[in-house]
Formats: sequence, structure tokens, C-alpha cells
Amino acid sequence: MSDIIQFDYRQHWQERDIILKRPTSGDTSLGFTIAGGTDKLFLRPNFTSIIVTNISKNTIAHTDEGLKLYDIILRVNNTNFTNIISQRADDTLRKAGRKIKLIRRLTPPISKDIELEHNGKLGIFIAGGIGHEYFRDDHGIFITDIAQYQTNKQLYKGDRLLQISSACNTYDLRFVTHEIAKQHIQLACSESKKIILRVGRTTPTVEA
Repeated sequence: MSDIIQFDYRQHWQERDIILKRPTSGDTSLGFTIAGGTDKLFLRPNFTSIIVTNISKNTIAHTDEGLKLYDIILRVNNTNFTNIISQRADDTLRKAGRKIKLIRRLTPPISKDIELEHNGKLGIFIAGGIGHEYFRDDHGIFITDIAQYQTNKQLYKGDRLLQISSACNTYDLRFVTHEIAKQHIQLACSESKKIILRVGRTTPTVEA
């Protein structure tokens, strides 16, 4: 993997292998959709990665449960996907044979759901998002500070925000712009006094 560019934000991105098996060599669909490539940039300039944008239910990719939404595909069998045009990526996946080995980069496998009560504001300060990356090559939304009136001790500076849920709706905070993240947080807070915030971490925290 020496030809694969490494990201290094405190191991927030993990690289994992996955094996997908088609029932027969004639089946071409793996059940997921990709976007990106050097000729069709995904969401912003200079980001050429191949991203998993959809996983269909009851398909190989869905039932295997190894592939996740927004995983970055680094390699398919012997083909490097870190500098590839979109059509070649599609062709490689379609012609990869019955047994396909993927190397993909994913966000932290450790996540925690935290229930918070608020009076209109959560008391957290955030940074990041598509086009305003807080860390190089990482589009996540991160907590950069916590107000004194937010007394929940389960939140930490550096937490990656993955999702926010009100009593009515759930909003995805992965692969969004900074403005969209703020809008989602404001919407969730306007819908209920209690919200559930899902955060991602590289290591589990020990609660006193």
C-alpha cells in the first residue's frame, strides 16, 4: 500500500479490507453506488477520491455489512483507486470477478450516542465541513469548544459529529458543509428540547 496516500488526523480514518463475493461471475451489481474520480470531483475541488454514496438494501454490499456509506475506496483487487477516473473505477468494479477485495478508508468505528437537553442552544462550537476543512483532507464536523453552561460531561473537544436526532427527525452530519451542519443542529434543537448527538472517536472514553 505504499502508493496510497495516508491521512493522519489522530487515526480518525481507519483503513480496512473487505471481501465481497458475487453469487456467480455473471452478476455485475455489487449493490452500491460510487461518486468521484479525477475527472468528476466529488463535492469540492481537489477532492478526487472515490466515495460510496449509496448502498441498496438486500444486496451483496448491504447484507455483508462491511461497507459503509461515505467509505473512501482506496483499492479494488490490484487497482489503485486513489488517482483514477470515474469510468475506469466503474469498469474495474464491474469486471472485478466473483471475489472482490476492497481496501477502504472509513470514519472512526467507535461512536457514542449522547442525550442532551438544551434551552435553544447546545453550547458547543463546531468547525469543519466540505470546503472549510478543519483538518487537511478531512471533511468532518468537529467540536472545538464547549460552553460552560453545557454541563454534559460526555462531550469532548475533538469529537466528530456524525448525526443529530430530535424527537421528530434525524439529520446526517457526515459529508456536509459547515452551513448545512449548523442548519441541521438548529432544526433539531427547534423540534425538541432533548436531542441525541452521535459522535465519533478513535478510542473509547472511560467514564468516572
